[in-house]
Amino acid sequence: MHAVILERNKLVGRKVARLFLSVGATAVTVEEPGQVAGVLDGAHVICADTFDADFVAEQVRARPQLRGVLWTAEPLRRSLRYLIETNAIDNVLGRRDFESAPRSWEVLMVARRLGTPSGPPPLSAYLDWGFSSIELEVRSTTDRDRAVAQIQSFITGLQVPKRIAELFGELGHELIMNAIYDAPVDASGRPKYAADRKADVRLSDAEVPTVRLATDGSKLVLQVRDPFGRLERRHVFEGLARGLSGGEMDQAHGGAGLGMMVCHNATSAMVFDVARGRHTEVTALFELDMNLRELRTQAKSLHFWSA
Repeated sequence: MHAVILERNKLVGRKVARLFLSVGATAVTVEEPGQVAGVLDGAHVICADTFDADFVAEQVRARPQLRGVLWTAEPLRRSLRYLIETNAIDNVLGRRDFESAPRSWEVLMVARRLGTPSGPPPLSAYLDWGFSSIELEVRSTTDRDRAVAQIQSFITGLQVPKRIAELFGELGHELIMNAIYDAPVDASGRPKYAADRKADVRLSDAEVPTVRLATDGSKLVLQVRDPFGRLERRHVFEGLARGLSGGEMDQAHGGAGLGMMVCHNATSAMVFDVARGRHTEVTALFELDMNLRELRTQAKSLHFWSA
């Protein structure tokens, strides 16, 4: 895989290139859009700040083999436009400021997965060595409530602010609700439980989602996986765009996006992995060294992978 990195900060560009090189890719770094044409032949991915996203979108639309990757130090709303309008852009990486590179683990994940398409990485890929975790099965609405309580108890044990445990409890509730009400379908592909999200649900063995929660002391990772794989790309990007715009109702495309806002507000990064008809896996990450004010203002990351 060959990557073209458009980055006006030389040090940031060099670091990103080094990360691509470390997974066996080749990479070239340029500082201005006018330099891209001379290095784009044979490229598989072009990376840039959202400041240059119009240019990136133009390049990937003209070249079917080319993928786009964005990073940003701004709120996610501006970047979402390009994910919605351009199918070849599925990844936005948040960074602290315009002088900082995106998080190394995210660049590596994108580089590895674009270069060698594969299924979702294991939970351990998001964490440092020595992490601890719990795994829960949710077979009913009673199990849902029990799982949310266990999520909050697990996080409270880390002696972090109470609001963090509450945020992840709300996040867990939202992701589990999607997995037990929205995901299951019958043999004809019709949703089985989505019509009444207040109904008492008891899932069959083939319908049960898995909930994983882990920490390495620096990050929290919450992962919910259902066995259906029905989540659509547009549900994620357009839903979040509606939520960030104030939640205007749009019944033709999935409601107000309020569920996606719960995910956005509680995390530093969200990773969606969908294998059509096999699984939807949603992974949410929170950096424990960040205070809640920073969480509200930081640039968030968003990734969508599908197979």
